[in-house]
Amino acid sequence: MESSKIRKTRRWLDLIAYLVGCRYPVTVERIMQQVPAYAQRLRAADEEADDAQAKTIRDSVRRMFERDKDELREAGIPIESVKMEVDYGATRIDAYQLKRKDFQLPYLRIVAEAVGDRPPRGAPSLELSSDESARAFQALAAVTELPGFPLVDEARGAWRKLSFDLAPPPVGEPVLFADRAGTAQLTERNRSITDALLRRKRLAFAYHGVYRGTPTERRVRPYGLFFQQGHWYLVGHDEDREDLRLFRVDRMEEPVVNPRSPRTPDFEIPADFSLASYRDRAAWELGPSDEGSLRALVRFEFPISLWADRNRMGELVREEEDGSTVRAFRVQQVDPFLRWILSRRGEARVIDPPELAVRVRDLARATLAVHEAEGGADA
Repeated sequence: MESSKIRKTRRWLDLIAYLVGCRYPVTVERIMQQVPAYAQRLRAADEEADDAQAKTIRDSVRRMFERDKDELREAGIPIESVKMEVDYGATRIDAYQLKRKDFQLPYLRIVAEAVGDRPPRGAPSLELSSDESARAFQALAAVTELPGFPLVDEARGAWRKLSFDLAPPPVGEPVLFADRAGTAQLTERNRSITDALLRRKRLAFAYHGVYRGTPTERRVRPYGLFFQQGHWYLVGHDEDREDLRLFRVDRMEEPVVNPRSPRTPDFEIPADFSLASYRDRAAWELGPSDEGSLRALVRFEFPISLWADRNRMGELVREEEDGSTVRAFRVQQVDPFLRWILSRRGEARVIDPPELAVRVRDLARATLAVHEAEGGADA
């Protein structure tokens, strides 16, 4: 069972998320119907045959909301009380709202020499002088080097954003940019794929799969092309396998568009196909579907378990008494998944399959060895 602290944290997060998502003030009754923790108890009241007991449950839910609201206000969450008119103005009832502009961080402006953009209309703003911003920049640089600092990612992000205005390259010094190796070939492949997509023509190419030693010949009806996680991907119907497949473009070799009947489409894209369904997939979910996948179980420690739940990371398998959770992931590409696990800094651990947990530890040791070597070289 969950501890009371975990239950309250989840209830608070749900209440905040609901109010932020509402454009207009909402009544207490509406809030209790939409926030899961309140709604669950209200259902118990509706199922209660005893009217007095049902009223007691409803009153307890209302008191829970009032406590949550007051505690969130004390924590700095600006939940605002307003009066709402109903029955054509004959009755005024209590309602609540949480305006985004009051809840978001202010727009930062560096005002020396008019540096910085104007904030969006209606957005709160915070102005820093050049001296103040320089000190903030130096402080952020120092904070990012503190071992174990819990907000190091946020501090590094803020430092990078400030560096555009506060640490420009010397005048006359060029900003260097290098394309990835093979960019020219990738551009040509994308031209062929785009041509096939626009004219609904079949594509033929050799494909170098991750787990195969030799390339395989493919004949595909291309349905869509998208860019994600630093790579281009083609989604299409593999005619030899009679199924939808996903291909990474940089593993394709010399795609050839069907030259027959150039003005006549070879196929029509099915009406139920949606390229958007691939848009938000993680890197480890984007491997070719015919190369196999594995099911990984990951344990998330509390409180990152709340983050994993709210962001729907994987599929919930079970909840532990200490607030941690075990979630299942379908992994198409192992290496990106292992790197993502390492980025959680020990708060997410692979517990199954055992061989995958061993690979995580091996990757952690290899990463540590690289950093130790770099530190020794700098010393």
